[in-house]
Amino acid sequence: MWLLDTSNGKLCYIADPSQENYAILSHVWITGKEQSFQDLQRLHELSTTEALHDRASRLAGRTPRSVLYKASEKIRECCAFARVRGYRWLWVDTCCIDKTSSAELSEAINSMYQWYQQSGVCYAFLHDVDDEDDPRAPGSQFRQSRWFRRGWTLQELIAPQELVFIGRQWRPFGTKASLADVVEEITGVERAILEHRRPLSSVSVARRMSWAAKRKTTRVEDEAYSLMGIFGVNIPTIYGEGRGAFYRLQEEILRHIPDQSIFVWGPLVYDRYKWPCLSFGQSPIADSEFEDPPYRYLFAPSPTAFDHSAGISPVPLDDFQREIGMEVPVPEYTITSYGIHASFPLVPLWKPDAGTDQAPDVQLDVQQARGTAKQQQVKVHIALLACKDTEDGLMALILRAPLDQGHGQYTTGCRYDAGFVRGVSLRCLQDVLKRSPEESTGLPTPKLSSVYVPYRPFELPVESYADRHGRRGWRFKLEDGAESDVDLPPRSPMFECPCEIVIERWSIARLRKAGYAVRLPSNGDNTALQVSDEDPIVQIALARGGMNSAPVHIALKPCDITHSSFIPQPLTALVGFGAPPVETTGRKVVRILYFPEPLSETCKKMHVREWTDAAQEFVEPGTGRTVRLSFTSWTDYLDSGNCSGMYSLAIEIREASASG
Repeated sequence: MWLLDTSNGKLCYIADPSQENYAILSHVWITGKEQSFQDLQRLHELSTTEALHDRASRLAGRTPRSVLYKASEKIRECCAFARVRGYRWLWVDTCCIDKTSSAELSEAINSMYQWYQQSGVCYAFLHDVDDEDDPRAPGSQFRQSRWFRRGWTLQELIAPQELVFIGRQWRPFGTKASLADVVEEITGVERAILEHRRPLSSVSVARRMSWAAKRKTTRVEDEAYSLMGIFGVNIPTIYGEGRGAFYRLQEEILRHIPDQSIFVWGPLVYDRYKWPCLSFGQSPIADSEFEDPPYRYLFAPSPTAFDHSAGISPVPLDDFQREIGMEVPVPEYTITSYGIHASFPLVPLWKPDAGTDQAPDVQLDVQQARGTAKQQQVKVHIALLACKDTEDGLMALILRAPLDQGHGQYTTGCRYDAGFVRGVSLRCLQDVLKRSPEESTGLPTPKLSSVYVPYRPFELPVESYADRHGRRGWRFKLEDGAESDVDLPPRSPMFECPCEIVIERWSIARLRKAGYAVRLPSNGDNTALQVSDEDPIVQIALARGGMNSAPVHIALKPCDITHSSFIPQPLTALVGFGAPPVETTGRKVVRILYFPEPLSETCKKMHVREWTDAAQEFVEPGTGRTVRLSFTSWTDYLDSGNCSGMYSLAIEIREASASG
């Protein structure tokens, strides 16, 4: 561990920091204003002038000036603050980790919670809080501080025994202990945890996750790495793996902490009066086949999924067995390529047929994006979990599988008219689970079953620039009139402007072999043409026997009419014989429309996307010579990162007497 000497700004490596009394800084990084390990080391490289000045100071019996005067204001002020209070050593994450060393970075990340625990004091510097601010006042700067919204500062709040809050003027205004009630309101972390009167291990996994649900990190992997200390686990740090880090964290938690609340996240139903619980006795609605919601898996995609899980707590196994009326072995989990293999007490969600143990068929309406519907038979069970909600109601995980499958593979959650649900309190299922109207609302006897449940997506989605900026996933109507945000299935190319059109080289070679000279608007032999969403027209000329003979003119341009304010201009193409084509849609017209109007016959003739297979033939009157234009979409406008489509164009000319 590297520690900063508060008197002279030198970095010293300490092999066993538990033997040192050091202060530690917790803060929010300010872009462009932080100094790294290397920056601080360079401060000690004295220039010739500085070296002479230091020598003169020593000869005069004065102490040479510390390099801290060249350090950033944050490091300089923090060193002064700690030094005045008797701390020789200080640790600051920006300059006390050599981030050029992956081994050192990994060690620091895995040890950071322990380093904060071992510190003599933690100084939480809130750069956005003034001295005059009243931290207890509603809407105070303290309550709104960015420090409470960052991922790494959660462990920095909990781990140290003593934490002092410092405002932007570097004056203390309170401690974690003195403001514990306010901090609990802001963060949801109980006062007993903040004051170390209760161990972290006594808090459920779901609740600890909920503390991080509204916090953000700059790197997505840090959502997982910043929580390792909170759960007392360690995982290798692999920057670049994205969401995979959080799935690995949950795997490690499952191996070390006996708490099934890790499965209770996402859309949950606790209150039978705020959700139509009788819906659980009706046919669930299938997700569109074009969706792959993250709720289907056993593990959550990020801490945000635990936003509504703060009230979930584990139930001791003995109490759980008494609650459900059966013996349950100690849960064991095996990670396989088919999912997590485990045994759960299962109860059919539907009323069983008399005299059988089988749930009746559940007809699942699968609504497809193109409006066609099919039926899929599924079975829906609930897996009873050894955890409860705030009203001491046992929680259950909703599992579904095809009715005819017999190998125990399930996915989590079902979609109903009121929404998608992963988990539910048994209290909300009383009316659905009773076997007859006259029967009391008791729980049917569960059956211990071995199941496989996918725990993470096989392929993590990676969004392109076009995905992130909303140019894909157009909204469309389902048969029942409901809107959907899912991506459309493969569709016909849109052929829109602006775009780049690449003339196929093989078609130019054939034209030249047939005796045609090809003149392109670009310089030289560049066959890539840029068509803007405004004029001018891009023209290609083809002529036999030189350009003085009657050439063939091909015009490419955006349509003159703005058919919709929300759809780019369609690409148009026309062919003229002997002279440039003159047929247009008329003067420039702009229509402010939410949806395009029916196309005119002229537009249908000119718009490339209206052509059959994006190809059109133009016949020269009198001679019968035919020009065929064939477009192919390489990259459509909606898939492009630069808002420009890329298309190819093949030009073929067939003479009246023979094919050419």
